[in-house]
Order: sequence, then C-alpha cells, then structure tokens
Amino acid sequence: MATRGLFIIVGLAAACFLSLIVDISTLSTSVTTKTHIPVQLLDADGKPISPDDPNAQPYSPRKTCGTCHAYETISRGYHFQMGADRMSDDFCAKDGKPWILSDGMTGKQFHMSYEWISRKKNSRESEIGMTTFRFAQTCGKCHPGGGLMELDRNGKRYDSYQTSNPEIASSFDGDYYKAAWDKSGVLEVDCLICHKPDYSAEARNTQLDSGNLGWAATAGAGFAAVTGSVNTGETPGVVYDTAAFENGRVKINISRPTDRNCLFCHGEAEVKKRGHVWDGRNADIHTAAGLKCVTCHTAGLDHQILKGRSNEVTVRDDLDSDKLSCASCHDEGRLGARKPSHANIPSDHISKIACVTCHIRETNATAVLAVDTTTGKTVGLATNRQAKKYGESLAWTPAYFRLRDGKIYSGNALLPVWWGNRVGSVVHPLTLAETGRAYERAKDHIRDDDGDGKLEANTKAEIGAMLQAVGEILKGGRFDQNSPAYVKGNKVWELSSGKLIAKDHPQAAPLRWTFSHNVSPAKQAWGANGCADCHVENSKFFNSLVVVDPYDLNGKQVTVPMWRYTRLDKSVIKAK
Repeated sequence: MATRGLFIIVGLAAACFLSLIVDISTLSTSVTTKTHIPVQLLDADGKPISPDDPNAQPYSPRKTCGTCHAYETISRGYHFQMGADRMSDDFCAKDGKPWILSDGMTGKQFHMSYEWISRKKNSRESEIGMTTFRFAQTCGKCHPGGGLMELDRNGKRYDSYQTSNPEIASSFDGDYYKAAWDKSGVLEVDCLICHKPDYSAEARNTQLDSGNLGWAATAGAGFAAVTGSVNTGETPGVVYDTAAFENGRVKINISRPTDRNCLFCHGEAEVKKRGHVWDGRNADIHTAAGLKCVTCHTAGLDHQILKGRSNEVTVRDDLDSDKLSCASCHDEGRLGARKPSHANIPSDHISKIACVTCHIRETNATAVLAVDTTTGKTVGLATNRQAKKYGESLAWTPAYFRLRDGKIYSGNALLPVWWGNRVGSVVHPLTLAETGRAYERAKDHIRDDDGDGKLEANTKAEIGAMLQAVGEILKGGRFDQNSPAYVKGNKVWELSSGKLIAKDHPQAAPLRWTFSHNVSPAKQAWGANGCADCHVENSKFFNSLVVVDPYDLNGKQVTVPMWRYTRLDKSVIKAK
C-alpha cells in the first residue's frame, strides 16, 4: 500500500544528494518492513475478489489501495506522470519540433533518440511514431504505471473507452491506433512495486511482454499466477495463491522502498546513462556508510520525490534542489558527513571543478557510448570498445565537460547516430521503421568497417547510399520536402548536388549525462596525492581521450584529449 513517505532513487547531477521536505537528520538510514492489516482485494469494477473464484479478475491498485489512500493525489506525482500532465500536440511546434510533446519522459525525445510518442491527432499513418499502447508495453518496465499508461490524453480510461468505441483502433488517434486496450487492460499506479520488499519485477515484466497490462500488478505482487497472453489472442486467467490470504483478505508486508525496489527501474537506467551500479563493481562511499536511497530521496503524501540537478533531466525542474548537495551535506555535517579540508587543493579548483569530477575518477561498468539506428534497429556501442554491450565489467574514463555554470563536470557523453529529414534548420528524426526501410534499399552498400561485428555507415559511399535511400522511402510521405540527413560526430551529413557535405549542428551534440552516485573515498580522488596527480605531462586527468565520433571514414573512433574537450589551454597541464 502507499505510505505517507514515498522514496525512490532519482538520478542526481553535480549534487550527491538533494533537499528534503523534512530534516533528514531525523531519519533512520534503515528500512523497516511492517505487516499491513489483511486487505480485501478489489477488481477494476470495485468488486471484492475471492481467491477461490475460478473466474477471479486481477486486482486493481486504484480500487484496492485507493480505498484508504489518496490515489488521485498520489497519481499526480511526477514518477507516474513523467510529463503526461503537460503533454500537448503543439508543445514544441513553435520550435519546429512537433515530435516533442512534453518535457518529461512521456512526451520528450532527446536528439539522439529513435522513438517518440505520437501526437494525439494525426492525419496519416506515416505521422504515427510510438503509440501510448506500445509505450505502456515497452517503457512500462521502468515506469510504475498511472499517467499516460492509465488514462488517455482526454482523461478517459483506455480500456473502458475502447470497449465502448472499438472503431477507434482504426483511426489515427495516437492513443488508440492499432491498440487493444479493451483486451489488455491498463497499467494503474502500482503501489507495491515500491512498497513490497519481495515484489517481483520479473513477474510484472513477463505480463507486459505478454500484453497483459491489467494483470501485471497482480503477478508482480505475487498474489496469483497468471495464464494466457493477450498478444497471442488469449484471455488471461488468474489463479490466486490461497495461502497468501486470511479469511478472504490478502496478507501483505510493506515498507518504505528498499534499495532493491528503487533499482527495479533505476538500476538499468543508470547503467545505460552513466555506468552507475550498486553491486560492488564501483565504489560508493555513501552506500558503504549505510545510507539508503530513501535517506535522501524523499517526498510527502503528494509523492513528488525531490531530486538533484541532473544535466539532461528536465521533468519537474522545480523539484531540483541543492539543499543536500555535496557541499551542503559536508559543510553542514548532515548525516554525520565530515567537512573536507581540501588542504592541498587551491580554492579556485573548488569553484571551477564539480565535486564528482575529482571523486569519480573511473567507473567499472560500461555505459552506452552511442545508439546507432542505421539498420532500423537500435545498436548500442559501449564506453569501452572491448565490451559487446553496456553493463559489462570493463573500466572506462569519464568525459569532462563544462556546463552552463562554467564548472567542469564528469559523466558520459552519449553520442547521437541517427537518420532524419531536415526541415528548415531542424532535423526531424525518422522512426525505426522508416530507417529500416531505407536500410533494406542500401544494405548491400553497408559494411562492418571497424570489425566489431556491427554494421555502420561511416564511409562517404555508405553515408551517400543511405541518404539516397532515405530520400526514396520518404517520397509521398509525411514531409512536404525531402532533405535526408545523417546525424553523427557533431555533424549533420547531407547530399548537395550529389556531393556529401557535413556541417556542425546543435542536434549532433552529445547528451551529457552527469555523474552523481558511485562516489569514491577522498583518498582515491584526484588531488589526494597533491598537484602531481593532475599537473604532469602524462596526466590522465588532462590527457585521457574522449570519443567525439564513434567512427571516422575508416571506421575508427575519433578522440580528443580531455584538456581540449574541456576547452582548456594545454599549458594548464604543467601549471603550478
């Protein structure tokens, strides 16, 4: 059940921690499991569920938990909305980017992405990207339900509305195009995914893979076994575990979310973006000190979980706070944090370099360096070239980069590699289906030039062949004018009078995911051994190589030394 305080780990940026609604010095770092009073499960119609009923339906968190807890208030929390409450078809139309419908993960599309949520109103099939129905089945694995996974953009519950209006699946409505909400059910806010210590994310995700959205919460909670698959034309069945019930009511152990609950979603996401892991491969002094996710990431009854200032994360920026930043915690002694002396570090270094830049020197779990969509499928390239996929245990050095405040931060500079169509100064990304159709026309020209077992378009002939193919498949489609473009290596590549040209473009810049967790002890930080840690000719701090293009014309990575990437003068290496 939802409790008064909800805590979920959220990515931080320069700050190691974030502000709280309450003073965290009063909080325990432990998570206590409590036995909830036996609960009468209710189905989506609000009818009591009998565990012995062979025709029993899956339980409804909205009806069941909402009997006592403020479901409507809770479901407005940004973890459930993720921008859905700000979505509109013209959110970014004035900026020439009609595929961006909100500033959250439901409606936003980063410029390296390959999928986006369709507008509500579309005039033809080719305009439709990812429908909300497909979004729920795929992205629902890292979203706890509610928001755009429960209610359409008119505030109607999907399954009820489609049942009454079955013809809508044949329309170009971005919420219902080719959807089967009437059979799959919806993803309500799943309270227990956060509050049940033994919740099974694997069981929940199995139901999403089967198209059984309305059954996912029941399976994840372990209340019942679910049979059948909507995706294969079956009607799912539910067999409740009668041993889990007492006098017809289910017995539940609940708690504030454990780290395990938080990592159902944030574990994989942070490995992808930053290489953060909590399994010992990367040191984390805060975890070692006994801090939990809930120690710092907290909220009130509204479930608006406060967060740090993370570059590239824009949803609910008003909740960002520096109250428990590295400096705030360590300068004010929160949670027993010691005040660092930085005795051997010049004061201007503290003002110019973010804490994490010195305190996260290396990471031992690979992240995603680039996502290449050339084949019409997403092909991930890892931050260590020896890795076949992200998450492998191989070391890599972060990139250092300046952000708007002028400070040097560390993180993962995720490179864009995607195909689009330029309209004015804006490159509109293609759907994977569109890119796939172009690849089928050009595939005989595409080779694996770098020998990593993955095809890439890097030579002039390969890029030209794909651009020509993109132009062919876009004829008569959603664009009034075809201007095929390839976004790679800080450049946008186009054909002009048959000649391949490449120009700098803001959409070709990397996504800079700042580091936050996996902070090393002070003795492992840059500068712990004095100036010579950095200010020597062979310094890794200044001379580590940053990849700026996943492959050049010969298929090799293009790199620059760190001092140049951070826009420093080389003389700083030997500065005294």
